Amino acid sequence: MPAEAEQTLVRGAAERALVELLHLEREIVELEYVRRSDALDRATDAARRVGELGWSEGLLIRAATELGACSEFDRVLFSEVEGGALAPLAIWDAAGRQAGDDALAALAHTPIRLEYPLLEYEVARRQAVELVAVASAGARSPRPLAAALGWEAYVVAPVTAAGETIGLLHADATRSGRPLGALDAEVAGRYAEELSGVFERAVLRHTLELHRAELASAVHWLGSRLSRLEDAGELMRPRPRPGDAVSRTTDTLTPRELEVLRLLARGNTNLAIARALVVREGTVKYHVKNILRKLGATSRADAVAKFVRAGAEEPR
Repeated sequence: MPAEAEQTLVRGAAERALVELLHLEREIVELEYVRRSDALDRATDAARRVGELGWSEGLLIRAATELGACSEFDRVLFSEVEGGALAPLAIWDAAGRQAGDDALAALAHTPIRLEYPLLEYEVARRQAVELVAVASAGARSPRPLAAALGWEAYVVAPVTAAGETIGLLHADATRSGRPLGALDAEVAGRYAEELSGVFERAVLRHTLELHRAELASAVHWLGSRLSRLEDAGELMRPRPRPGDAVSRTTDTLTPRELEVLRLLARGNTNLAIARALVVREGTVKYHVKNILRKLGATSRADAVAKFVRAGAEEPR
């Protein structure tokens, strides 16, 4: 085979190999993107499920369980930050509930002070996620946690509410031996961020419920107080005279309607009233209709009777 033809074949094979490598690289990138997107979506969904519980003691336990169930972590620990100390509250362990309970019992009487040089102190202060290798961190990693959990590396993320760090979320994969990476830190950070929103909403709902109960109690007290005052005022209020209510009703009549009513009380017909007032008979009918409506009368005679009882005019 001529050298030129052989070079052409080699060049073609190299180009095909390069194209295949590019395709493979693209597939790897796409798979990594899908894996990352799926992991973050599962973390968001897990936080949403925690939020469905509302405010309850089980919220803290569920916070650790949901992240463990939806991720590749072997253990998830949720600790409360209070009074400058870290207090472990709930743990999820892929090895089983008993393993988690044993680890939590070992940490129960070992408060961890959040102070320099601990990395947890920096995470709580700066509210930033940290990926920690225990061997290289040395004294910057809390010894009680490392001793009880035996981890080699872990991710720690802050859980906040109203701008304050209220808890820390630890997660590791020591049991499986899987090395932690940037995606693990991103998943823990996303979950902690969503969980912060859950806690803020839960605390807000709890506060609103307390205020609502206090307001209901105040309204009940005020209502009973007003009832007593009304009862006392009723005894002191002067009794109305029989014609007062009707008098107030006749006050709603216009001057023209009062003229028509006075003429009605004297026994005039609509035609006679129209001639007396120099208006059309239809206008008089309109005024009579308004008078009956305002006085709540059922007839012309009833209207005149109410007018007489009000003392406005005596019929002639």
